[in-house]
Amino acid sequence: MLACCFLLAGTSSNAVEERGWVQSITDWFDEDDERVTPSHVFRATEDLIAEIQILREELGADDYPPEAETQEDRAPVHVYAKTLEVLSKVSRMQRRLGIETAETGQIPIKNIEPRDVLGSVAAILAELRKIKAQMVIGRPIDAAPFVGGKTPSMVYKNLADASFLLDGLAGRPLTPNDVYLNTLYVIDELELIAAKLRAPLTLDVPSVEGRKTPKDVAQQVLRASYKMVNLQTRLGMDASSVPNLTLVRVTPSEVYDATNMLLAEMTRIKHHLNINVAREARPDPRNKAPTDVFAQVLLIIENLDAISAAADS
Repeated sequence: MLACCFLLAGTSSNAVEERGWVQSITDWFDEDDERVTPSHVFRATEDLIAEIQILREELGADDYPPEAETQEDRAPVHVYAKTLEVLSKVSRMQRRLGIETAETGQIPIKNIEPRDVLGSVAAILAELRKIKAQMVIGRPIDAAPFVGGKTPSMVYKNLADASFLLDGLAGRPLTPNDVYLNTLYVIDELELIAAKLRAPLTLDVPSVEGRKTPKDVAQQVLRASYKMVNLQTRLGMDASSVPNLTLVRVTPSEVYDATNMLLAEMTRIKHHLNINVAREARPDPRNKAPTDVFAQVLLIIENLDAISAAADS
């Protein structure tokens, strides 16, 4: 069954403007009872990119954003996680412009469906249009046409492109600080899962020798992803595919993306185990380097191994 409402569970009331985003969703449908598909969400992300392009032109963004790689095996929960990354950059842009910021929130602990993702994209669109209104930018977009046959992976790539486009407006691309924060959140989620399974969990961060690069970190995140698949299998879940991280061009953005997928998989495990507890927000870390992130990922791997062993007992 599809979700009964559009409300973005992870977004506070100030992230949407009255019923504006609800109306924007209504505009995307020919019939009120039409089923939401990835193609509908893809159409919404096309509008999202168009709004960002207008803001880039009007506000003078002068960076050269890369194009996201083709994606494979993405599910709606992964796409939802990507919308939160995009929303976090919109929030940073709002802060930079002195505008009231949207709260990013978390993935709802439920079976995420295309309708949930559409609600999240609509909330982002509402924030972008609020920025345009406050910056007195009157240029409208040409609404994207509906094209069928789209997949969650195609939607994910569009959102990844939107994320890169926002870097020039948010003031900076993602950094090791952002990735480090994600690893802390992964540990927080593992703590909840370990408590449910009565599994051991350590918070002692391993020592690391030498300086590590983003590529080194990415290799360990891939290890953690395979460990996550192993845990899901032991819990009797349908295991997800490991992210297609090529390790060719590795920046903090790619590593952040991979850790975001770990968080998405944590949400799936929590839903499977009926852990209906949201993690607490943490302050933004500072002055973190890839080596710090590397150590945190080793801690994640150690705890995934311990929890998987407990799941077998």
